[in-house]
Amino acid sequence: GVFRDSYVEADGVETALHEYSIDVVVDAETMTAVESSATPQALPWVECPRAAESATRIVGRELSPLRIAVRREFTGISTCTHLNDQLRSLADVPALAAHLPQA
Repeated sequence: GVFRDSYVEADGVETALHEYSIDVVVDAETMTAVESSATPQALPWVECPRAAESATRIVGRELSPLRIAVRREFTGISTCTHLNDQLRSLADVPALAAHLPQA
């Protein structure tokens, strides 16, 4: 997944303020995160690059409860609100995966 927060100047030039991409490998049977990483692209504050490490904290967790777990547990400068939005959205993967053709 990719998150991009940007703004457009009066002259039409767009600038990315926050930008992360996340890569997550999921066990299809258990809907558990097996691998997870975040790659920061554009970040506004010195604390932000370190926050990308918080994406690894979902490894071993089932995806469905992530919306609540991330909101409760991923706080402070150890993470990022924008990255957390992406991680919480992974809670929808099991519902989406249910519509995939069976292998």
